[in-house]
Amino acid sequence: MVSIRLCLPGSNNKPKAFLALALFLFACSSAGPRANSPLEAIDQIRELAGFPSSTLRYVETTTRVNSPTGDLQVDLYQDEEGRKFFVEPTTYTVVEIDARDTLVYLVAASNSLALSRAELERKAEEFVRSAVPEFSSRENNLSYEAGEKGDNLFFTWGVANTEIFFMPPFIQVGLTSRGDLFAFYNTLTIH
Repeated sequence: MVSIRLCLPGSNNKPKAFLALALFLFACSSAGPRANSPLEAIDQIRELAGFPSSTLRYVETTTRVNSPTGDLQVDLYQDEEGRKFFVEPTTYTVVEIDARDTLVYLVAASNSLALSRAELERKAEEFVRSAVPEFSSRENNLSYEAGEKGDNLFFTWGVANTEIFFMPPFIQVGLTSRGDLFAFYNTLTIH
């Protein structure tokens, strides 16, 4: 049961201060909604990415070498359109989305114009902020770079390379020039 007391001027303001602090901490919390299963985690990130809902099938447990330890065990799921979702099985963190197989269909189906680099950068950052609640509290300690390969752009935030990691933790978003997400990596929240 929650109890809230109204604090009037000249009265004891401790309850008011406590409530304000509690609301502030809740609003600034990096603990976003966590998934209770790998399928729930995939559904959450699919919605953020704007992917259509489709049947998922478990493919296998595999190793991601592009992880901080070089041997991260993940469960691979694939949807009906060919998107692959790699989920860390103890935290239900989606550590990778590989939708490169859908690029041919995205180009053929799209009649939209290419977005500016600034628009794409904004879109990538918005996705990361939504998909990785810890990002906002860690952003100032991450390096940032943007690059492109053909019509595809990549936005990467990472921990400075240190000798304690096989591969430094990072987050990367790959977008087509029209803003369609086709790649996502997140090893920042699992190290």
